[in-house]
Amino acid sequence: MNGDNKTSVKVENLFRKLAAMKAERARWEPMWDKAAEMCAVNSELFKTDERGRVKQAIFDSTARNALSCFCASMKSVMVPSTERWHRLKTTNPALADDTEVKQYLEYVTDVLFQVRYAANSNFASETDVLFSQLGIYGHGIWMVEDDIGYGLVYRAIPVKEVYIQRNDRGQLAAVFRVYELSANEAMQKFGEAVSAEIKQAVQRGIEKKFKFLHAVFERDDYVVGCQDFKGMKYASVHLEIEQRRIVHEGGYNSCPYMAPRFLGIAGSSYGDSPAMQAFYDMLTANEMGKTILRTGQLQANPPILTNMGLVDANKLGSAGAVIRGGLDNQGKPAAVSMQYGNNLAITVDMQREIRAAIERAFLVPLFQSLTQSKQMTATEVEKREFEKSMLLAPMCERIAAEWLSGNVERELEILARYGIFDDVPDALMYDGSIAIEYESPAVHMQESGAVLGLYKTIETALSMAQTNPEILKMFDMENALRQIADYYGVSSKIVLTAEETMSKIAQE
Repeated sequence: MNGDNKTSVKVENLFRKLAAMKAERARWEPMWDKAAEMCAVNSELFKTDERGRVKQAIFDSTARNALSCFCASMKSVMVPSTERWHRLKTTNPALADDTEVKQYLEYVTDVLFQVRYAANSNFASETDVLFSQLGIYGHGIWMVEDDIGYGLVYRAIPVKEVYIQRNDRGQLAAVFRVYELSANEAMQKFGEAVSAEIKQAVQRGIEKKFKFLHAVFERDDYVVGCQDFKGMKYASVHLEIEQRRIVHEGGYNSCPYMAPRFLGIAGSSYGDSPAMQAFYDMLTANEMGKTILRTGQLQANPPILTNMGLVDANKLGSAGAVIRGGLDNQGKPAAVSMQYGNNLAITVDMQREIRAAIERAFLVPLFQSLTQSKQMTATEVEKREFEKSMLLAPMCERIAAEWLSGNVERELEILARYGIFDDVPDALMYDGSIAIEYESPAVHMQESGAVLGLYKTIETALSMAQTNPEILKMFDMENALRQIADYYGVSSKIVLTAEETMSKIAQE
């Protein structure tokens, strides 16, 4: 088979795979569209009818406000910008107290955070978009790009552009992204590989968008150590869709895309979301908002009932108007307001219950649990934190596994390629591997029980030691303090190891 035939078969296989991925996603799209209309600022909140008149579609903003709270809270719990939310540790227990290894891993962690929060990286701003996607659709699309000369760039890709496929282990196996570029953008990105139509559009200055497909998938012909693209675990193919033409082919050692899910759905590559859980409540709240608005308008300004003989009927509703024929021969009003039996108060109470259900789906009461009551003891605060950690654990663990782990691995792979991490200690090079340990508030809430237990035990012991000082001999205070310091991520440059402590004492 010659090269052209091989290319043609490859293109056809990619389009067949894209069609299958589109079919899987299609069943979710109607609900996503409606959920986005209820929650997102960039959806069509106002629609026009066939005569061009504006028709209001949204009458309740509960879901929109709940989504904003969800995004801000999840970001503060998972990846707070004000603190370190992960560190690197060796998986070899024998190296856990090795000062050189610990300091090297702290250096690597420092570099990751410096790169991640650099001015042009977009990490902090794009995470807002990612959590918004998780809140609405149940999954988000994240990309880590190596922008040569500028550093790492992070992007939350629009959900509508991307089709995903997971393998039997639930890991991301393929990402097909359909996107658009102008003729000039396509020429800058792919050069002479583009079609003659794009080249002509550039020459003529025609402003037109062209569709492209970026297919990233696990290689079937992956060969470890191979020097060409077959030595890269993931294949990367860019196609010009209309011309069915490959414009660039390459590969990645680590997948540039991540697709975290809020909650998993059995048998699906996509996830469940707060908006999906509250889907029917959002529709109900919107209809109730419309009904309450109409009912309130009718009660505030009801229709007027008149008889046929009223001369100045057109003046009804005008302040200070003199209406001839407004009284009949018996002095009774000839025009009366139409009375409605609607109980607006009951309707508002029902709406309040529906709104509360929407907020529960977006975890708003959970995130606000520590601010609802100002009079709480320390024990009550600890209990609230523990309950919150238990409820957040499934979502946070999944998001960390499907987003943050891949994100850190991608960062390490790119930066290692540039030789930034070359000074690896020999002990770590030959006898250890690296693991990611998360230190976000979500993880601290889950691990706080052990440290709080340590605090309480020491406090109790100190109280009892006033009558029996010997009781303090039960505790290894140095190791207890090291455990607390490790929990709070105190630098190894500050906390001495047991050997260093003994050496210091001996010198004194």
